Amino acid sequence: MSRKSVVLLGILAVGVVLIGGSMVYEFVLKPGPSGPPTAAQLQSWQYSVDKITTNLQDSGIIEIQLTLQAPSTAVVTELTDRSAQVDDAVIAVLHGLNSTQIMQPGGRHVIKNLVMHRINSFLTSGKITAVYIDSLIVQ
Repeated sequence: MSRKSVVLLGILAVGVVLIGGSMVYEFVLKPGPSGPPTAAQLQSWQYSVDKITTNLQDSGIIEIQLTLQAPSTAVVTELTDRSAQVDDAVIAVLHGLNSTQIMQPGGRHVIKNLVMHRINSFLTSGKITAVYIDSLIVQ
């Protein structure tokens, strides 16, 4: 074998080892996600909607306070920046419901789903993942 062939084989061998090593690291050794978020992280990713009192479709009145769960601080920042839109979305959802719908079994779940879909429709940095009802009074 000529000297050129030996050098070329050496360079090729080093390349194969580097590529193989990086693949082993990427698919075997690289640490994965550290598990689910901690309670402190989840709390820092929450946005509290101010208490809202408004009319319902059937002339009833509702007072509600919500907390929105976001997957990141970027979404919380966007919710804060869009607080007027968030309040308007919640009020629009509530105006479309009546007292009977809210008070029947599953009524709270209906509010949560409608609010989540309505707010997620205008967010651009991510989506809220849950809606929590902190307080609810229907008259």
